[in-house]
Amino acid sequence: MELERYALLGPYFYGRAITALPGMLLMLEQTSPRNLSGMMNAMGCTVVVPMSNETHAVFNGSTWSSSEIGLLRKEVLVDLREPSPNTFAVIRFSSDMQNRGWNESEGRLHLHNTSGEHLSRLQHAIRNALALSSAPMHHQQFAFAAESLRHELIDALDDVLTPRSARPSGSRAFEGYRKLVSKLDDFAHSHPEIPLYSEALARELGTSVRTLQLAVQAVHGASLHQHLRSKRLWCLRAQLAKGKPATSVSSAAFANGFTHMGELSQLYKVTFGELPSETLLRSRSA
Repeated sequence: MELERYALLGPYFYGRAITALPGMLLMLEQTSPRNLSGMMNAMGCTVVVPMSNETHAVFNGSTWSSSEIGLLRKEVLVDLREPSPNTFAVIRFSSDMQNRGWNESEGRLHLHNTSGEHLSRLQHAIRNALALSSAPMHHQQFAFAAESLRHELIDALDDVLTPRSARPSGSRAFEGYRKLVSKLDDFAHSHPEIPLYSEALARELGTSVRTLQLAVQAVHGASLHQHLRSKRLWCLRAQLAKGKPATSVSSAAFANGFTHMGELSQLYKVTFGELPSETLLRSRSA
């Protein structure tokens, strides 16, 4: 987030908990009273969820209540006033999540009022994900649990941001997409080291490139490239988390189809908040 002006109102404090899930970063933020103004980069798509019953904020002239979810895409002009401390969860997706039926426009904040039941479910999913990531669990175990946590969060967001009648999950076409993506994931998992190109994948799965792209977008809210890259990043993290003596970052990277180490390090850092070497070192220390 890049902001031009930042003013504190009283004693400063700021706390943040952060965890990575496939295709997203989940953060819990506790803030001081403050004023913020400038440009904010929402990445692909960012959702902001109040996590307490007492939320006091004014965003771009609109009062932000504790029953409203904020949705932002791309770059957004920010004028935020928080006269008292707040607690927000921030969910930052690597894709624009345009397939879910959420508000489609970019460049502004959209506030969505939601019922107590749906908001409570979303808040519970967020707390569950953060609690699980902070539990004394091996990184490999968390990698396996992370996909279900991601689906739980997105399903809860659908309840808030999309009318149930407009959700895709009940349609016959969506079920077909889900089966196709399952076949794609099985193939990618069994061939971790080979480059995965759209045309070759479509031929292997007996479908068209367009259908394969639509299926991944419908099921995961990401492009085919983003989805496969995310799957391989998590496989790489699981291998590094084992901390075996013979494992090196480069050997694990090549085994999962990554050949540009500098690019991988940057991508891994953005996704997991640490470098691949740090994951490996911590696993061996543990």
